Amino acid sequence: MKNAPRALIDFLDAYPLYFVIGHTEPDGDCLGSQLALASFLRRRGKEACLFSAGPFNRKEIRHHEKTFAQRIREPLKTSSAAGVVILDCAALDRIGGLADDIAGRKIAVIDHHSAGDPDFGDIRYIEAGAPCVTLLVQKIIEAFGEEPTEEEAHLIFSGFATDTGFFRHLENNAAEVLAMLSRLAAKGITPRRIYRETFGTYSPESRIFIADTLKAMELHYAGRLIIAHELREHYRRFQGEHHQTDAVYQLLLATEGCEALAFIREEDEGRTSVSLRSADAVDVGLMARDLGGGGHKNAAGYVTNLPAAEARTVLLKAFEGVFGP
Repeated sequence: MKNAPRALIDFLDAYPLYFVIGHTEPDGDCLGSQLALASFLRRRGKEACLFSAGPFNRKEIRHHEKTFAQRIREPLKTSSAAGVVILDCAALDRIGGLADDIAGRKIAVIDHHSAGDPDFGDIRYIEAGAPCVTLLVQKIIEAFGEEPTEEEAHLIFSGFATDTGFFRHLENNAAEVLAMLSRLAAKGITPRRIYRETFGTYSPESRIFIADTLKAMELHYAGRLIIAHELREHYRRFQGEHHQTDAVYQLLLATEGCEALAFIREEDEGRTSVSLRSADAVDVGLMARDLGGGGHKNAAGYVTNLPAAEARTVLLKAFEGVFGP
C-alpha cells in the first residue's frame, strides 16, 4: 500500500480546525476512520469536528450517532481557518447536504474505492489496494512518527473487520496488512472482542429477514449472477438492526458458481437502491459508476428512481456486458 503523500501530511498540520466527514449510510470502516483520525488530530492540538449525514442503521455503530453532527452550523460554517477531510468516499454527492456546507474549502480525500470522481478533492490519498480506510488512517498516524492509542487501535481494527468480513475478503497486501494489525494487537486489542462487537448478538427478527431474502433469490446467467430483491413492505418491516444484508451477501456469494450478486431494495416510491457484490474478477465498482453510483471492485452500489422491476431489467442488461447474452 502506498504511504500517505507528503501533501496530506502537510495539510493535516496546516489548520487549527478540521471538518472530518464520511459518506451517507455509514458503516464501521467509515465511522472508525473518522473517529480515529479526529482523535489523532486532537492529540496534536487540533480541533476536529465530526459530521455524518447518517442514517446510523447498523447495530454495531448506532452508539456513535450522538458523536456526529448532520450539518455544519454557524459559527463553524463561516470559519476561514478550517480544512476538510472526507473519508471512505471519493464523490461529493455521497456526503448528503454536507456538500453545500463545505463549498469553497480545501478538501483532502482519503479512500480505498477504485470508483469515484477522479477530480474530487484538492489532495487525494486513494489506495485501491487497501482493504479498508482505517488502515490508511493508521498509515497517516505512523507517517507522523507516532502510534495509535489503544482507543484508536480499537477503531482501526473494527473498521478492518467491517470491510473484510473479519479477514474473509482480505486478498491484496496480506503480509503488510497482518503486520499492521499485529501492531494494533500489541496495544491490547483482542480479535475476539472485535468480532463479538461487530458480528455478534443479532436479533431473532434479523434471522427471519435473512430467510425471507434467500427464498426470493433468482439465478441468472447459469448461476453466475444472483439477484435478491426486497419490496417496500418487506423493507419497512425489517428496519435497523433487523436488516442484516451483510449476512445475505456472505451467504449468496458463497453459492457454487456465483460470481456476482445484486440486492435490489425498493425503499420508497421513486427510490430503489441496488447493492452489488462480487466474489473476485467482476468489477462491480465500474458497473455502479456507469449506473450513477460508486464503490470499489468487489462492493458497490447506486440509487435509481425506477421501480424495482424496471431497475432489475436495467441491471440484467448491464450484466449482459459481463457474462454475455
